[in-house]
Amino acid sequence: MSKEENNSELEDVAMQSITLSGEERKAAYAWLARRDDNTSAATEASFQKWLRDSPRNRRAYDEASRLWAMMGAPAAAVAAGGECRPPVRRHRQRSGFFAPAALAASIILTACAALLIFSSNMLQDWRADVVTAYGQIREYPLPDGSTVTLGPDTALALDFDGSARRDVEILRGQAFFEVRHGLPAPFTVEAGKGRVEVTGTAFDVDRLGDDVTVVVETGSVKVSGSGENAALLGASEMVDVDDGVPGTVRDVDTSLALGWMHGQVSFDRQPVDKVMATLQRYLPAKVVTRGKIGERLVSGSFPTDDPEQAIQAIASTVDARVQRLTPWLIVIY
Repeated sequence: MSKEENNSELEDVAMQSITLSGEERKAAYAWLARRDDNTSAATEASFQKWLRDSPRNRRAYDEASRLWAMMGAPAAAVAAGGECRPPVRRHRQRSGFFAPAALAASIILTACAALLIFSSNMLQDWRADVVTAYGQIREYPLPDGSTVTLGPDTALALDFDGSARRDVEILRGQAFFEVRHGLPAPFTVEAGKGRVEVTGTAFDVDRLGDDVTVVVETGSVKVSGSGENAALLGASEMVDVDDGVPGTVRDVDTSLALGWMHGQVSFDRQPVDKVMATLQRYLPAKVVTRGKIGERLVSGSFPTDDPEQAIQAIASTVDARVQRLTPWLIVIY
């Protein structure tokens, strides 16, 4: 073996030992989608520079390319009218999940959804002033002397102008605010179609897509939507904002509602889909449900240091099974 071949083999071994982060994989998917949509010389030059910047980038892109090819194979087989069998060992078949056409459709549709989510997250990250990764909780000082604790996979955009303007937008995720008293400008938080306005208090805002939940620990807040309706909340009260309309104010146990800051998430008769959306913040994989499983209601408290175990436990309570199809895709059926 020549010296060049030996060096190449050693490099391959070293590359296989690299553990990639979720952010690195997301960047690779972004380049994959960008090159598929734009083949200009400028784009290709930027891509080649990105590859040269770090061997981790090349490893991430190679993984993304292989996964894309694997997902494309079932689609091609179905389109050609052929039979597509998953490259996994089959045990008891259930609800037709492993039927060839259903498997191919599930993989393709979910892969597209996952790519759209990753792309959407990256656009939000570019707009954001402060961002957390999967599973990361971060306390961040705001320019007016207030503080915010960001939950995992959260992105915030900040707009502060001395004491004249104190505005925060939650692009995604969850955040707990401790607002400084005594400043003339109100402190406002925008989250989707929900808006929270305070002068000095401690409260939590959780945004899951267009659904917004506000929990007040101390003080009081005004929660409004896209219309004229508004809700006034005091300590230990919460409200949901659904499609821009604040719902009924109700009492809440803040030790449970804010448990995410201490490694515990709790749910009381919540749909499986909403529970999975929360747990998904703690791992770099898209979690999807099949059929009507996502509509079933579950309750319980789960530690956030092992989200996959929590997913297994929740699936068992609704008589469902969990299948990890790829490192980035978990299906509950």
